[in-house]
Amino acid sequence: MAALCALLALGSYAGFLKWRNSRLSASLAVAQQTIAVRDRQLEQSQEAGRVLDAHLGRMRDERAGLDVEFKHLRQQEGYNAPLSDFLRDAFDRM
Repeated sequence: MAALCALLALGSYAGFLKWRNSRLSASLAVAQQTIAVRDRQLEQSQEAGRVLDAHLGRMRDERAGLDVEFKHLRQQEGYNAPLSDFLRDAFDRM
């Protein structure tokens, strides 16, 4: 009789462990899926950051080139010099 009680207790405990294991496995699967989604979001954010940095770098380079060109034009025309006749006529018509 004691052996039968021990066997029932052992069977019940094994059933409980199996049930708990299946619940933990399901929770683990959900957690792994959540981590995978977060990893993809992180990768996408990093890629967006790299793209934005590239655009900012390109815009910075373009700005530097335009500043050099603007400085050159100011020096070439004489920044405070009076307008030429052609430019004065064009300005008057505007």
